Amino acid sequence: MSKIALFPGSFDPLTNGHLDIITRALPLFDKIIVAVGENATKKYMFDLELRLHWIKQTFLHEPKIEIATYSGLTVDFAQKEGA
Repeated sequence: MSKIALFPGSFDPLTNGHLDIITRALPLFDKIIVAVGENATKKYMFDLELRLHWIKQTFLHEPKIEIATYSGLTVDFAQKEGA
């Protein structure tokens, strides 16, 4: 059974703190899902596509990182992904 971590957030923007957490988690898990939550009632500084682009470019050469978006409850998304 593979170990899958879910790191949810708005990543508005992706910060050095986010990068540090993800980098430290890499040796601990087989896959890390960076999940960008969509919330229609929240005001974002940057639009979703730009935030996804930044995350994808940052982890372009890291095969253990998967980028996803979700709406609704984080726990429901985690169960769906097996994380």
